[in-house]
Amino acid sequence: MSEIKRAEVALLRCEDYEDRKLDAIIAQAAEIAGFPDVRGATVLLKPNVLNASPAAKAVTTHPAFVGAVMRFVKAQGAKEVLVGDSPGWQPGTLAAKACGIYDSVQQHGGMWVDFKEATPFPIANGKKLKHIPLTTALKDADIVVNLPKLKNHRLMTYTGAMKNLFGLIPGTAKSAMHLQYPNVADFGQMLVDLALSVPRCFTFMDGIVAMQGEGPGSGTPYPLGIVIASQRVAMLDWVAARCVGYDPWRIPYVLDGMQRTVGNESFAEPATYPLTVAEIGHEGFELLPYGSSKVGRRLVSIPNSLRTLAGSIIRLRPIFHTKPCIGCGACIEICPAEALSIERKHRSNLVRIDDGLCITCFCCHEVCPAGAITVGRAPLRLVHSKMRNVSPRGKGPRP
Repeated sequence: MSEIKRAEVALLRCEDYEDRKLDAIIAQAAEIAGFPDVRGATVLLKPNVLNASPAAKAVTTHPAFVGAVMRFVKAQGAKEVLVGDSPGWQPGTLAAKACGIYDSVQQHGGMWVDFKEATPFPIANGKKLKHIPLTTALKDADIVVNLPKLKNHRLMTYTGAMKNLFGLIPGTAKSAMHLQYPNVADFGQMLVDLALSVPRCFTFMDGIVAMQGEGPGSGTPYPLGIVIASQRVAMLDWVAARCVGYDPWRIPYVLDGMQRTVGNESFAEPATYPLTVAEIGHEGFELLPYGSSKVGRRLVSIPNSLRTLAGSIIRLRPIFHTKPCIGCGACIEICPAEALSIERKHRSNLVRIDDGLCITCFCCHEVCPAGAITVGRAPLRLVHSKMRNVSPRGKGPRP
């Protein structure tokens, strides 16, 4: 029997979530990409459990995909399999049960872990971080198996392997990172700092059904039909972004991750096997526009009196729609800048935003379970000065 070819990134076709097919694909991807020895190890699986959405919406990693990886690592001799995540505002167990991952974990003899407690972890050679609070579950794990979903992302354009590891930060502490790094470039460098510092990490990406359009939570499913695997999170993200039509040279954090991984500003495209990126069809996949750092430079030459108005015209911002809003308060809870409040009138919910406080992190858009928040330009919406006297949690006047 001939030896299987190795590659930096395994790229395989997989059209559905049928168990036997998944088992074969996961095993093949692991061998191509060099899955490490896990005999006797405690393995922590980190799926994407963004919120309490059914698996069919492609918001989360599919439970059948998680189950297939659990079967694989157990077959490889893993002693214990932990599975966990930390949604931005909902309890992890609730979200895991809604998407079916919790039941899959129980079925396969694993243990679900809510990421509630944190401990400081050192960051090696970070551009932004020297340490970061990550889940204490990492202390019990010998290896992290990263299980992202391939999706669009309103703030970062694309989300995959590196961004999924951001969920190792428990709960709303993630919002604090948005507040600390409101600039997209700085936030991206922080993500790369974190992702490249997770010890012993291997990634299997669920690209069987991806999310196009208003990702990561309000887009629509797209049958992409691929599974990707790699020991290098940045290389996997580079390939995955290519597979849906993005130019990763134009996605700053993906580019930063690649440059730091290879140690050079110029590099060859990651090698894939058995498929090439050119063989992956993505016709009709709804891409998001690339972010731009040029807006700020354009505003420099505008007089101060007009700069605020110009910013309101140019800058993309969250837009709240009354009719679909269910008044759950997820957007208010997650907002790191405390820029939101809610009014309830005539059985309707009206979310108010103070554009003077908003840092355009789009966390509200990310967690909205009702699709009531879109992202666009609102040139006539000026700063709501009257909101200065409204509690961001909708509980009366500010002190």
